[in-house]
Amino acid sequence: MKKQDSTHAGLWLDKYIVTTDPGDKEAKRNLVAEVSGQRVPKVPKGYGDFLKRYRAGLRALGAEERQGKTQSRLVVGLGGESVLETHLTLHRTYGVPYIPGSALKGLSSRFAATRLQGEAWARDLDPKRFSCGEGQKALFGTTEEAGLLIFFDALPIEYKIHPDVMTPHHSAYYGGEGVPPADWDTPIPVPFLSVTGKFVFALGLAPGVEPAQGRPWLEVAWQILEMALREEGVGAKTTSGYGRIQLDKPSHSPATPPAPPAEATSPVDELLRQFDSLKEKDLPSQAPQLVVKLYGLEVPAAEKARAAQKIWKRLEAERQLKGKAEKRWYQQLQEMLGQGS
Repeated sequence: MKKQDSTHAGLWLDKYIVTTDPGDKEAKRNLVAEVSGQRVPKVPKGYGDFLKRYRAGLRALGAEERQGKTQSRLVVGLGGESVLETHLTLHRTYGVPYIPGSALKGLSSRFAATRLQGEAWARDLDPKRFSCGEGQKALFGTTEEAGLLIFFDALPIEYKIHPDVMTPHHSAYYGGEGVPPADWDTPIPVPFLSVTGKFVFALGLAPGVEPAQGRPWLEVAWQILEMALREEGVGAKTTSGYGRIQLDKPSHSPATPPAPPAEATSPVDELLRQFDSLKEKDLPSQAPQLVVKLYGLEVPAAEKARAAQKIWKRLEAERQLKGKAEKRWYQQLQEMLGQGS
């Protein structure tokens, strides 16, 4: 069987090695050579239409796009499961290389924690004392609450898959066998795949986040992501220069430097953000707690009334107010609306 230019690269990589003998290095090198060379427009049929639909969907969601071009080879998913010792993240349906949004989000969070100053961006990942600053919480979220933004997968506009190789010289030493490295150790070539090309990056506000509230954070996220891609790179082998990407200039000038917007939200706005992020199934248990919290805030009555009105409208639409007239939180909500005594 012969691979065609438009063959699904992921399918060929997973299914068409000629032997399962782990010692057959030639078969692995041949497989890498066969998969490499694929590029736009010779990709599986339908990808071009899919990319158009994907970008149209991003625009419909109000997400912002920027294009980025690789400045070096790119390898995402090198340690993933594969018939080879190495792997490359390829789209399940179309077989094109892409960068998962989770990788971009993780890269940005790490860059902010290690390269930006201030407690707002600090984080401690030790399970016994996990903590993160307000900027980290707002942009990237926590295990308890989603962040303000969505990092979408970066799909390629144009790309080429290349054959690549790494040659670890001291495999016994690195493998923990207790053998010191020496000049006479034999290098072991390990073939793998890398990518160059241009990708579409997109960031958007999470559901329920008001544009006016989320806009400063969106600009901050773009600045962090741009610096992280340019200076640290994404994916594997970044210490060897892989993964560097240069984003195109934004269509507008950022209004703020990469620091959390000062006083971006009032206590009432923060509470409303928490309320908006609640799923329907969580409303009966958590909405009353937020109403009580709002009632106890020391803010102007007009601010409380504005928030109470928004909470009331959603609870009424979701039929969460029926039979609750005797509840204390219901009475507090009415009082803030000016409907109670």
